[in-house]
Formats: sequence, structure tokens, C-alpha cells
Amino acid sequence: MQLFYGMPEDIENWMELVKQIKWNFPGLETQQKLDEHKATVLKFMGKRQAICVKAGDAIAGVMLFSRGHSMICCLGVSPDYRRRGVASMLMDEALRNLDRTREISVCTFRADDEKGIAPRALYEKYGFIEDALVEAMGYLNQKYILHPAGSERYERQKTINKMIHEISSILSDCELSIYLYGSSVLNDFRLGWSDIDILVLTNKQISEEQAQTLVKLRQTMLEKEPGNPYYRSFEGGMLTLDAFISRSSDRVVYWGTSGERITDTYMFDSFGMAELIESGILLYGCDIRSRLNAPDFSDLYADIKHHYETIRKYVQKTEPSLYSFGWMLDIARCLYTLRTGKIIAKTAAQWALENNLCPVPDVLKTALQVRKAPLEYKNNKQTLEYAEALADPIQGFAEVLEDEMKNFKSIG
Repeated sequence: MQLFYGMPEDIENWMELVKQIKWNFPGLETQQKLDEHKATVLKFMGKRQAICVKAGDAIAGVMLFSRGHSMICCLGVSPDYRRRGVASMLMDEALRNLDRTREISVCTFRADDEKGIAPRALYEKYGFIEDALVEAMGYLNQKYILHPAGSERYERQKTINKMIHEISSILSDCELSIYLYGSSVLNDFRLGWSDIDILVLTNKQISEEQAQTLVKLRQTMLEKEPGNPYYRSFEGGMLTLDAFISRSSDRVVYWGTSGERITDTYMFDSFGMAELIESGILLYGCDIRSRLNAPDFSDLYADIKHHYETIRKYVQKTEPSLYSFGWMLDIARCLYTLRTGKIIAKTAAQWALENNLCPVPDVLKTALQVRKAPLEYKNNKQTLEYAEALADPIQGFAEVLEDEMKNFKSIG
């Protein structure tokens, strides 16, 4: 068997194989869909992004990959040639063509789908790890990512996957959905500052025994892997979907910066809800976000107003802590939301500098530098002393927020 780059003259044999295995590929059920796929294959052939393995005149396996999108788009092997190294030949060639300094993605079947046994094993052999649960062609799929060597996100995602496995095992009788949201999905996670924000929603109340196990889970995992820097970063709530929607009392497991506890309520502000609905990713279970109410502008305005009042009341002095810089970034985010109605990541506060909104731009520039590389600054005496003297710059920037809020006085 030999590997070749697909040529237009191969298209009929190529499509014969596709028709033979189309039952295994959602989205190829009709002749129209097959014709559309044929046109797609020809486009990929024209870009030298279509490869096949031939056994004599027969095509034993095919693959489409995209250099621009850094992804494996389609992989299929004839039933007559499986377990003979065809898929590996295709994978080896595709990975030689893709930029290994970038994340490479592929979508395949979920763990509970018998169709996924072989492809998931193949991708895991090549170092791909589970990422978000997605829907493609009307079918529930699993995204896998091959991370660059030494990638921080690789280590973080491995830890997230372990934590999700533990939570889902503890709550195996609860029909749960688990989401990741916040900085981890906004490409804004910075070790040493950021949290790994998760939300666990169940179809029935968590039992007392389950709650006791979950509330100690961060420490349990850290004891197993004392060198892992991520377990202490997990934050979020675990409760029933109905209680989360109605904001009613429930048995809630809460993980926070200051500790963990079993409590009776847990709710999002409008910023958290907007992030969950717009950019959160599903890691386990079914996507239930269609049942959630997206915040409107008046909700966002109310939370911005509350945040502004908190700054005015409590930020009369600041601590020698990197988190003191966060007030500057929070104000920039609030200004962006007032002007656009959208949510941005904290490091996107560069927007405020570009629009000359900050009366103390050097302070905001420093806040951004610290936010982007907190581990470099966490023990820097000069930086911590600077953080302790931020009250006046923060209040000055808050005045800009106050003026901006006046433009929406009728909403407030």
C-alpha cells in the first residue's frame, strides 16, 4: 500500500469509498450531501490537502486536512483494510503538513458512542486529548486537540479532564451537564492569577454523601498530585439546573478562592451568565443552555453600577497584591460592555488604552503586563509596592466609568 495526494482523476474511486462508509459519517445521508462532499474533496485536492492510501487500483483510506484551520477534517478507511496501518499512514502525512507549533483539532464521536472506539484510540495514540463536546452535522461529537510541545494549555486541559472524570463519577446518578467558562475559554487564562471556572448542573439534588465528597475533591486531587498547580484554581458551583434557573434554595457545593463549602444558594451575575451562554463550552452531558435566560443590557448595566459602587466604597486603599491591578482591568471591561453590550476578557483591556479612555494609561499598561505574566511579578517587591499605591489611579479611572454610566441614566 502507498500514500498519494488525491488528484481529480481519483475522485470517482474516492467517492466509492465514501459511499461504502457513509453510514459512519453523519451528514452524508442523501445524494445531495454526497455531491456537496464531492465538491469539497475536489477543493481540498486543489490545495494538496487531500491524501489517500491505495492498494493497487483500490483506495483503502482517505483524509482531508486543513493547514489554514489547523485541523483534521475527515478520515475514513475501507472495512477491507482496517487494522492494517492505513489510518496511521494518513495521520503521519497530515501531521507532517500541519504546523505543530499550533493546536491541531479534530472532531470525532463521543466516548459513549460505539463508533468512537477506533478513531478515539487512534487520536489518543498520537497525543490528542479530549476537549469540548460539540455538535456537527446534527450529531453529538467530541473535539480532540493535539497541543504543541510544552503547551501550558495541554497540562491545564489534562487536569480539567481528570477533574471532570472525578465529578461525573461521583454524580453518576444525577444526569449532569458540566461547563467550562471564563478565562479558560476566552484564551485569557494566566497561571498565578486566573481561575478555572466550572459549573455543574444536575437533574436532581446532590446527596449529602456526594456533597461531602465533592467539597473535598480539590484537596483530594491535590494530595494525589501535589506538584499540580491547577487543582487549587478550580472554582464554581454544583447544584440542580432548576435551582440555578430559579435562584432558589438547594444543596450546593461551592468552590471559591477563599475555600469550599456546602451552602444553599448559588447564582451568576449577568457577566457570568453572558459568558456561559455566549462562550462557555460543554465538557460533559447534554447542552441545556437553551433553558437559560440571556441577560439584557439593563442587567449588565445594573451589575456595572454595583461594581462601580463597590469600587467607590471599598477601594480607598489597596493591598500589596497582584490582584489590586484587577480593579483597573475590571473598569476597562465595564466601559467596553457599556459601549458595545458585549463581554471581553480582562487582557482585552488594551481596548481602553487604544481609545484613550484611561486618565492614567501607564497604570493600566502595567496592570496588563502583570495580568499577562503574573508568575514573573508575584514576588517582585517593586511591583507589589506599586500595587499598594493604586487607590488614586483606580478612583480616577472609576470617574471615567461614572461619566460613561450617565449616558445610560435612563436605563439605570
